[in-house]
Amino acid sequence: MIRNMSRLDRALRFIAGTALIPVGLLSLGGWQGDVIGLAIAGFALVPLATSATGVCPLYIPFGVSTLRRGNTPADPRGGDEGEEVPVR
Repeated sequence: MIRNMSRLDRALRFIAGTALIPVGLLSLGGWQGDVIGLAIAGFALVPLATSATGVCPLYIPFGVSTLRRGNTPADPRGGDEGEEVPVR
């Protein structure tokens, strides 16, 4: 899959995901088996997974990408200096 998330987008999702886990488990009673707390903690896995992969499945059908557009291929060090170009 081609990445469609910038570093900022990935960082914000990582922060949101890591913040939702303790909120769901500790503040909303997920440790005691409260369904709402467990659901919030489970939902936190979505932004964590998308930040880890750099691909947001909801962006794909709409053609959205937060990566900078340009004529240069992606930075091999993992930066977002353009979009990944498939090799033919």
